[in-house]
Amino acid sequence: MKRVCLFLLVLIGLSAQSQDRFFAYTYTSNVLPKGNFDVELWHTSRFGHQSQFFHAMDQRAEFEVGLGKNLQTAFYFNRFQQTFSDKVNDIKMTSEIGFSNEWKWKLSDPSANKLGSALYGEVGVKGDEIELETKLILDKYFGNNLVAFNLVAEWEEEAAKQNGKYSFVHRETPVELDLAYMHNFNKSLGVGVELRDHNEIVKGAWEHSVLFGGPTINYRSDRFFVIANYLPQWVNLHKTAAAPNNKVLDKHERAEARIIFGFSF
Repeated sequence: MKRVCLFLLVLIGLSAQSQDRFFAYTYTSNVLPKGNFDVELWHTSRFGHQSQFFHAMDQRAEFEVGLGKNLQTAFYFNRFQQTFSDKVNDIKMTSEIGFSNEWKWKLSDPSANKLGSALYGEVGVKGDEIELETKLILDKYFGNNLVAFNLVAEWEEEAAKQNGKYSFVHRETPVELDLAYMHNFNKSLGVGVELRDHNEIVKGAWEHSVLFGGPTINYRSDRFFVIANYLPQWVNLHKTAAAPNNKVLDKHERAEARIIFGFSF
């Protein structure tokens, strides 16, 4: 009986939260109620390239709003900065800004139905690049535990000059598998782990499959939440001539660290 009561209290606590985010990378099927909105501030540090100093900082400011009928949208202002050493060990820095718009449509609920599900789409512009990101989101509560899975596919186009004219050229089509688990100790604190399997596909060729994994902590109240994650690179699961080593440390980093502050209104 005590376990049943605890389970009901956890569900009530979780459903009372207006936030839809529990993990740093993996999305859940939750959407904001109609008229509710969140403001989120993201910071991601990516560091560690082979034979090179490298530190990238990705920052996002997000405004997210519930539209009703299991639908929500969000608008992002993005800033990307890289500091790195070149071939003669001089330190250089690049910086870009971008904008993106996401939509999430909830199809089923992870508590009321056998499986929670949602569809997600995001269009982004950064410098001379245009990206389309899509996700199939699945999740499920087991008592005070949450499991989530995302199948992510992207399409990236880059502006290029051909025959004196600029046009967009297809660059790559990465596919990612995200798996996450969280144990909610109470309605305010959850601790879990996230796994990311990033597959780089360039012009139809599967170049590598990089597995990242690490812990995630989620602290939330009625009006704000904080998510912190550390994600080191584990191994290259698909070695090719383009990526023959156990780790891919030119296109990817040794580790990533992300923190998200969210405020609900």
